[in-house]
Amino acid sequence: MTLDKLVKEALIAELEALRNQVRAAAEPLSEDAFWIKPVQPGNSVGHLVQHLTGNLHHFVGAQLGKTGYERDREREFTGTYAPSKAETLHLLDVAVSVFRKVVGGLSAEQLAAPHPETRFGTVVNALLHLIAHFALHRGQISYIVRLVKPQ
Repeated sequence: MTLDKLVKEALIAELEALRNQVRAAAEPLSEDAFWIKPVQPGNSVGHLVQHLTGNLHHFVGAQLGKTGYERDREREFTGTYAPSKAETLHLLDVAVSVFRKVVGGLSAEQLAAPHPETRFGTVVNALLHLIAHFALHRGQISYIVRLVKPQ
């Protein structure tokens, strides 16, 4: 197996594992608890899931996969529209599947090329950053769940 294939498979597997952890953390929450912001200023699990979804769609789907996704980052955190927990988690699944498709299709040359968002450097650096970003918010979700879930 080539190094680029190993890297792509590792990135995809890590993101899918993190997504599964987010789903497991959100599972016991009621619809209302999913959207509660227990600390002000702060976020709800639902808003963080929307943010992770938008982040993947923007930096991978739109910028690398040319999906045409248009991001409204501010709405990810402050939007008052609250779809169901199931729909919000489904949209995260869609974003992760876009990541899988786009990243899985990248060549070694594309992984080493500059990412359109120049602050990331190369595409592979951007993908590593996105995984770390997802993991950071996965940790925040775990904390929020402990604050809003009745014991």
